[in-house]
Amino acid sequence: MDLRVSRERIHLWAINRLPPVAQTYDLWRMRSTALLSRGRLSLGEELELMRGWLLPTGGPFLDVGTGTGIYRETLGEKAVGLDPSPAFLQVARQRRPGPYLLGHGEALPFRTGSMGGVAIGPTWNEFTYPEGAMREARRVLRSGGRLFGMLLLGPGPSLGLWRPGPEEFVNLLRTFGFRAHLETHGALGILLAQAP
Repeated sequence: MDLRVSRERIHLWAINRLPPVAQTYDLWRMRSTALLSRGRLSLGEELELMRGWLLPTGGPFLDVGTGTGIYRETLGEKAVGLDPSPAFLQVARQRRPGPYLLGHGEALPFRTGSMGGVAIGPTWNEFTYPEGAMREARRVLRSGGRLFGMLLLGPGPSLGLWRPGPEEFVNLLRTFGFRAHLETHGALGILLAQAP
């Protein structure tokens, strides 16, 4: 079922539809956290931060922009992955079997207050409407639910990516009611936020 409803940045839409990009993504992802954080954080440490922040909510969990399903698999059987790329979802289903949906983070196909935790990885930088993704994450989280995020910080856009500064990002989240804390590790930001 195709639940996509919003537009994507055209160059990202084209790249993310290529099967070779999806098939080799894990090679990049296994190294990207350490590279972009200038060696301050590994992928394993990123995943432990996510688990430590989200798992205490008890779930269910949503991995927005799941890609090849790394976050979804880490969150376990109570997690569902959502991504707008059929190529990435095909790889995710092969490598990390579980529930996946074809859709956008700016229009989540879940009831209000239905999630205990939402994870959004590098997809933050690819959103055409990051405010819409924040609004939707807040909508689907129940009271006390938690949001985990990882993104490449600014200043400004780069290669068509949204790259907010740390203060801009946290202030935007607060406008949607989140209590938000952002840890910086080199060019990466790790978001720990909670719904009131």
